[in-house]
Amino acid sequence: MKTGIKIASLVCFLAMQTTNAQKEKSEDSHKHPNKTEWSASRADGHAPIGVMGDHMHRKGGWMVSYRNMYMRMDGNLKGSDAVSNTTIHGSYMIAPQKMTMQMHMLGAMYAPSDRLTLMGMLNYASNDMDLLTRPMMGSVTFETASKGFGDVKLGALYKLFNKNKRSMHLNLGLSLPTGSLNERGVTPMSTPNDIRLGYAMQLGSGTWDVSLGTTYLKQYKNMSFGSQLTYLQRLGENEEGYTLGNKWNATFWTAYKISRKVSTSLRLNYSHLGRTEGKDATFMNSMMATVFDAKNTGKKQLDVLVGINYAIFKGALKGMRFEIEAGLPTYQDVNGIQMENKFALTTGIQYAFGH
Repeated sequence: MKTGIKIASLVCFLAMQTTNAQKEKSEDSHKHPNKTEWSASRADGHAPIGVMGDHMHRKGGWMVSYRNMYMRMDGNLKGSDAVSNTTIHGSYMIAPQKMTMQMHMLGAMYAPSDRLTLMGMLNYASNDMDLLTRPMMGSVTFETASKGFGDVKLGALYKLFNKNKRSMHLNLGLSLPTGSLNERGVTPMSTPNDIRLGYAMQLGSGTWDVSLGTTYLKQYKNMSFGSQLTYLQRLGENEEGYTLGNKWNATFWTAYKISRKVSTSLRLNYSHLGRTEGKDATFMNSMMATVFDAKNTGKKQLDVLVGINYAIFKGALKGMRFEIEAGLPTYQDVNGIQMENKFALTTGIQYAFGH
């Protein structure tokens, strides 16, 4: 019921924005929009590299991109409080210690018209986790790892309006279940055989996922502002018998144009991931480790991130951007017991051409 209300509210908001956009387009039909439009031809013309689907292209425009996303986790939380290995071992045989996640992302954007930009993205993920057994099992530290291609993502951006240095568009997305749900590894209890790894080590959702959102941008002489709200809905249940949680994400950023080529940014990002429904029947004993227990999924998190963009507007590398963004969590509230996020870093290159 709550999810239905949230979706209905978002749809109503988007409908009102569409109506306002059509009115603004009519009022501005006899003006010269190129002089007053929000422009990507500035150092701060793109959002921080950690934001997807932030800007559109003119008809015939292309952009290709590469992103490297890195995340580090250390220790565990119960709710929003740190929890010790001793406490975890009171309920589970194994406690996670550290984890790193790295993702390589290749993206492409193409605009068949001024109002519509299409997107596609492939990703390759690499996950490593250190775990610790109970003292009665020898307090053995061991490592598990998974790597491979994740879910393919397709999307479309539809322009609502662009005038007076303000722009707004809809974000529509579809995620294809191409990532593996059967990543396996050897543990002290399974040696020499391998077993299926926990939920966080799998590479995809196993379901078709749709997303809906909106992005608003505003530019000033030397500064800019942006905001994006998105909702991701999982459709059905995957072949292993579970459904990952739905996700709300809200992000707000401001950027300062140091020069024509360089800008810095400050961003807040809030995410709310729901708990996994159902369970993987392969996990015969979910009390073996926190990562096998679906109760330990879903969380709320607020991150603060800073970034820098370097854009090239002339010469052989015209249309290329080099970007970096780093962030720390300032608030985390997890369901059950989960690892604590410590640090995130995203670097990337974007190359726009065809205008």
